[in-house]
Amino acid sequence: MSAPSRLRAAILIISETANKDPTTDKGIAALQEVFSRIAGDRWDANETRIVPDNAHDIQSSIKGWCDGTDPINLIATSGGTGFAQKDVTPEAVTPLIHKHAPGLM
Repeated sequence: MSAPSRLRAAILIISETANKDPTTDKGIAALQEVFSRIAGDRWDANETRIVPDNAHDIQSSIKGWCDGTDPINLIATSGGTGFAQKDVTPEAVTPLIHKHAPGLM
């Protein structure tokens, strides 16, 4: 019996600060630890990216990971969800969702 293939996760950090200086980001390491500790050998979370609070950059990253021949199975986003005018993650992601599942996001 062959081992099941691993699922692929991507981590997208939305942050003006971390985009300018990636050393300030703590989210990627924290999320990779969660995937490693909780999901064990079922997930690879090696695809990572940091983008500014910009709807086009957020959407381009997500589409790039989803629309290829070997799409990512799960994208975890962090950042850009506050109430400042520049925080646009929910507005950027919403039009990309084909099947809404309120409460799971």
